[in-house]
Amino acid sequence: MERPETEHGRSRRTRLARSRRMMQMQMQCPPMRMLPVPPMVRATTNQAKLAALTVHLNIRLRSADMSGAMQERAFQRTRAVLDANLEKKPNPTRIAMCLKKEFDTVYGPAWHCVIGQSFGSFVTHASGGFLYFSVDKLCFLLFKTEVRPVGKSLPPLSSLQNLNITA
Repeated sequence: MERPETEHGRSRRTRLARSRRMMQMQMQCPPMRMLPVPPMVRATTNQAKLAALTVHLNIRLRSADMSGAMQERAFQRTRAVLDANLEKKPNPTRIAMCLKKEFDTVYGPAWHCVIGQSFGSFVTHASGGFLYFSVDKLCFLLFKTEVRPVGKSLPPLSSLQNLNITA
């Protein structure tokens, strides 16, 4: 005994046939053009070492224009000063002075250090001499300004007085 075709059965068969045709068409069509994938940027060993150090010392790097070795020195010195003063609240002025002196002696003069919990800044720094990071709740801004030697000294005051300048 054959079942009579109902509208429901016919529509189901029609849908199945349509989906089969769509599958066949998709297989026959050329694949869609893929967008180019940007190349993977691999971290160098120095960057990976610096990243591991920041995690180990609980430091968050915010911005840097400084070599990895200088950053590492700043991070280690900062952590050493903070750990040496565990029993008391850290003194930002003392820590800033320690970091400034360290960088002045090792990397030349004109280093500046700002430490605080909430501050804004707009500084001009020498190329390769800027570091902004945070440790716990303290933020550290370490930067170097350019020192230019004075080419000519000012003439003595006596020679200026000899000029007859009238207004």
